[in-house]
Amino acid sequence: MKPIPLNIGPAGAEGRHTAVEAYKMLLKALASAHYAPGSRLPGERALAAQLGVSRATLRLVLKALADTGRIRPSPQRGWFVAEQKFVHEPNRLRGFTESAAEQGMAASSRVTMLARRPATVDEAEALSLDEGDDVVDVERVRSLDKVVISVDRSCLPAHRVPGLEHEDLTDRSLYQLLADRYGIRPTRCDYQLQAEAATPRIAELLEMPQGGPVLVGYQTTYDQDERRVDVGWQAYRGDAYTFRASLFRFEP
Repeated sequence: MKPIPLNIGPAGAEGRHTAVEAYKMLLKALASAHYAPGSRLPGERALAAQLGVSRATLRLVLKALADTGRIRPSPQRGWFVAEQKFVHEPNRLRGFTESAAEQGMAASSRVTMLARRPATVDEAEALSLDEGDDVVDVERVRSLDKVVISVDRSCLPAHRVPGLEHEDLTDRSLYQLLADRYGIRPTRCDYQLQAEAATPRIAELLEMPQGGPVLVGYQTTYDQDERRVDVGWQAYRGDAYTFRASLFRFEP
């Protein structure tokens, strides 16, 4: 596997960098360039030269980054960008932001669509709406520690969330906004998970090859009054999602 270039400038004329400086430089390089999970870093000799530190100092920096989960060592092979996986537990209803915080990760989101429009026939049926009623359509690209993880699509009845289409949902929890502004508390959802091939649009948003593997979760969410409040889906990169469940055997 060919190592990835990190585009780190050489040490300045004032001399070698400290371990703290080198740590910040390498962390910035890893965070800003969106390196794919599993990519191999340059060899220690080359990386030390790029960072302007000794190999002994570099090893301290690499160990510190490994302790934070950003990179991982592989004996006889070098250092690799660690896989940042989102763990989904089906018996717990949590928003993306809540789940990320519980797993010690920083969640962020970029809004790619936010609009009010007439519901489709399927959406009207799923949300118990009348023909011609509007919905608010929300699409966001979600990231963990600045690594793109999923595309999240939500469709909500417009009469229950007036003005939502004018909100700035960048880096915000939709569940928290629903609770704080509209008094809507999602309490359960019907969820179906299946493997699919990434469409051209999903592949572009997830920064992955077209037709690559994604896990798509389709959901219908209910509020505290057992009213359907959201129908939508989440498409996760196949290399960034773990489905975790407890299974029980019931004897006949």
